[in-house]
Amino acid sequence: MHIPWIRSPYPPITQSPREAERRLSELATVHPYDPAMVARYVAAVRGELAAEALLPEAPGWVGREVARARAGHARALAGDEAGANAVSYGLARMLGAAEPVFYLPGLGLTHLEAKFDRGMGMVLRPPSRLFAAAGLATAAARAMPIRLDAAGGMMGGAFIPPALTPRFRELLEVRLERLARRIAEAEMDAPALLGTLLQASAYAAERGYGLVEAVDVVVPDVPESAPPGLRLVVPDRKGLDRELRARLEAAARPPKEPGMLARLLRRGGAARAQDPDAGRRWRGMNDVTPPPEPVGDEAPGGERT
Repeated sequence: MHIPWIRSPYPPITQSPREAERRLSELATVHPYDPAMVARYVAAVRGELAAEALLPEAPGWVGREVARARAGHARALAGDEAGANAVSYGLARMLGAAEPVFYLPGLGLTHLEAKFDRGMGMVLRPPSRLFAAAGLATAAARAMPIRLDAAGGMMGGAFIPPALTPRFRELLEVRLERLARRIAEAEMDAPALLGTLLQASAYAAERGYGLVEAVDVVVPDVPESAPPGLRLVVPDRKGLDRELRARLEAAARPPKEPGMLARLLRRGGAARAQDPDAGRRWRGMNDVTPPPEPVGDEAPGGERT
């Protein structure tokens, strides 16, 4: 499958500071992850592995990132949520330097479940499970929120284990039309966003990887925030398969308004359905509708009981 790699496209933000702040809280990204990479990152955070071993080609950058994660880890051990968020955010940064980053503003895994399809929650897991399985102390892992928090700032969120990424892609395929319609109703580019989400799930499923979400890993207008070697996949309907694009665009179109004749016929049908005597009226010589059942106190044969 061809994936259009785009290196660090940072479109300008023209909104007011308040609008820009709201938008930044929704700058979600989805990251394919190898469980072995997560285990190495956790070992570095715990001081059991040199930070430079994670990314030898950028020792200065990785040293700074791991130092911040270690400081957060120390606070997380005491139950501090912000410290735990620094650890999960650091993982997303490391993955951004090792794997492609799928940029999904307003459509992270948490947004997908909370706003558009609650059923997607069946494949999502809280980040504490991912980090606990990789060797992080239970106390630090339990301090992590179970999903992305709009007020939590830079953080990691829910994840999909490698065993469930094929199921996630299957759910996207089965519910594609319904998701496209709901996302379009939210005034978002449904074909582009869903196409990128399908690309992310396919990339992970083909390699036996999982998926983990994060927020504010990539910030427009701040190229210095990008991890080294960033390979950013942005929503772009032009890069989709032609058949998939047509399917998504058709599903995202608003329903066609009925014409005048259709409205009149519908109104007439509704009036007949509400008429209590509609079933008793004779409709001509060809009417073969059986007579209605007696109502009230009439018994068969016309006798009253």
